[in-house]
Amino acid sequence: MLKFPVLFPHFAGLRVERLLVLDGVVHIEAHQRAATAHCPTCGRRSRRVHSRYTRQITDEPLGGRPVVIHLRVRRFFCRARACPKQTFAEQAPALADRYARRSTPLSGTLQQIGVALGGRPGARLSAALHRPVSRMTLLRLIRALPLPAPATPRVLGVDDWAYRKGHRYGTILVDLEQHRVVEVLDDRQAETVAQWLQEHPGVEIISRDRARAYAEAARTGAPQAVQVVDRWHLLKNLVEALERCLLRHGKALKVAAGQAGTDDGPLPSYSDAARVPWQQRAEVASQQKHAGKVEQYEQIHALQAAGFTKLDIADLVGVSRPTVDRYLNLEAPPERRRPHRTGLRVLEAFEPYLLQRWTQGCRNRSRLVREIRAQGYQHGASTVFRFLQRLERDQPSLPEPMAPAKTKGPSARHVACLLVQRPADLASEERDYLTRLGENEPTLATAYELAQAFAVMVRERPGEHRLQVWLTQATASGIQELSSFSRGVAEDQAPVEAALTLPWSNGQTEGQVNKLKLLKRSMYGRASFEFLRRRCLLTA
Repeated sequence: MLKFPVLFPHFAGLRVERLLVLDGVVHIEAHQRAATAHCPTCGRRSRRVHSRYTRQITDEPLGGRPVVIHLRVRRFFCRARACPKQTFAEQAPALADRYARRSTPLSGTLQQIGVALGGRPGARLSAALHRPVSRMTLLRLIRALPLPAPATPRVLGVDDWAYRKGHRYGTILVDLEQHRVVEVLDDRQAETVAQWLQEHPGVEIISRDRARAYAEAARTGAPQAVQVVDRWHLLKNLVEALERCLLRHGKALKVAAGQAGTDDGPLPSYSDAARVPWQQRAEVASQQKHAGKVEQYEQIHALQAAGFTKLDIADLVGVSRPTVDRYLNLEAPPERRRPHRTGLRVLEAFEPYLLQRWTQGCRNRSRLVREIRAQGYQHGASTVFRFLQRLERDQPSLPEPMAPAKTKGPSARHVACLLVQRPADLASEERDYLTRLGENEPTLATAYELAQAFAVMVRERPGEHRLQVWLTQATASGIQELSSFSRGVAEDQAPVEAALTLPWSNGQTEGQVNKLKLLKRSMYGRASFEFLRRRCLLTA
């Protein structure tokens, strides 16, 4: 007679008769210790045995070996005449549920593996852990798990997530105090979110982005709650407004970068003699690409003049909505950029000398490498050899050296990000650039001051008294992009003031959205919404 101590608590109430190892499988024979059993319907105790049978239950592996429990079960007569059950089988609730073929500990382990990894990945891990199971069984175990009890959070974070980007979106609700997902909704309509808020009264603070649907849902479903706009989205909208402003002052950006005189007007035309053949081909491709952009620019402005909306223009021209916005903010067609030469950038400063020596008839490649090393070249010789091989293959002799390519100036997006960053976090070259930019264009100097003032308010959260002053200054600045941004803030002023006062933001919600995307992609987009929702709530 064997006794299992504390190591096997799920064997409570059982007597183990024998333990055998056959073909690498551990077999355990056991039966109930008690001489009687209770009827599950009427609860009356019975000791009259009707029959016996054996249940086979798979348990957690022991030392890497599968374990099968042969549980001898007795069927009893029910002594109560009024009971609808005439016979019943005794159960071992600590070992396994009724009709289950896996023990409770093994089922719990497989459920956790399935929740964490899903079907196929979970099946692979289970097999490696000596708990073989099919992917469909794991999915059934996950669906059998009870969802956590619904709770109404005091501080709620609301954000959307893409079930299929560009086509189908959902909404995620997060308890910002407990850092866990409360609910996942299958759309981002205001009515759906408002209905959930009405069914769960008690929300005091709602943190959201600047989407109008969630603002309307909060006003309808929880009018007593304080709405808080996410501060990151405020800075993002400010950067977008600054970018539109900088697109109108493209020449000032280049002047501040020290490119005046070289970037004004169209790019100069270079003769074929001043280029090696592969650069000639790149130049022709660049001209063709630029011609297409000029044509799109003209089409966009013509369609806007005809009264078409931006979405219709994007569909008709075949470009994205941001491209339509950018082209409409430009006063002239976009400038053509010099083709980028991949793989040979380290040779750029030495190409004129190599072309000159090649034209003079020098074909000793090792000698040319030594000569440019004397001039400061510090990279490998293979790069020089590849450059000379292309010269030899495409054009044996070149009459003139090639002019060095100009450097690329900063983009409007990059400069807009610099305008809202802390000056202490910028490099000295970036601070000098912003200083020159303000000196050359007073409008941009004013925009810089307003951007820094707003960024300081967002970071320090001084309260609502400074916001109204900033809105007045932005409206009176004469900068149409910042005036438009200030009008949008004024329309949502109460939530913005709460964002500048309260510590809550949507950062935790964005993190939960990232986790939800990870779950969705780990299932290769094949799982249903309900299954994705279940996994998200169970892993919260």
